Amino acid sequence: MAGLRYAASNVLWRQGHRDPHFVHSDPRGMLTAIEFSGYNFQAVRAFIVTAPRGTSRGGHAHGSGRQLMMQLSGEIGIEFRYQEQVERLTLTASNRAVLVDAPVWALQTYEGENPSLLVFCDTEYDPENYVSNP
Repeated sequence: MAGLRYAASNVLWRQGHRDPHFVHSDPRGMLTAIEFSGYNFQAVRAFIVTAPRGTSRGGHAHGSGRQLMMQLSGEIGIEFRYQEQVERLTLTASNRAVLVDAPVWALQTYEGENPSLLVFCDTEYDPENYVSNP
């Protein structure tokens, strides 16, 4: 995984960094907090993607910037490509977030019940920044 330039939040935590997001759960429900400073990340926009089970979205890279992808519900399978390397990761309730650097190409597949993904970006939207080919 070190060759591909992305890091799952639980991997950052295992390497001795303070976990940049935490979940508090009790009988009333669940609260998930995200500390962007834990990712050395300054979000300038966010969006939520919901899709029917089995749908794939994304399928592009960005020329610059980073995206913090966080699973809200369901399961989100992500395929990453960088140069000749291919890696896969599934975001679940126990592995909720991944930070994706440019120019890593990513394709998200939405599975499970009511799958949804929250994405924070550290760059403004710019359609010229999209790279379609992995």
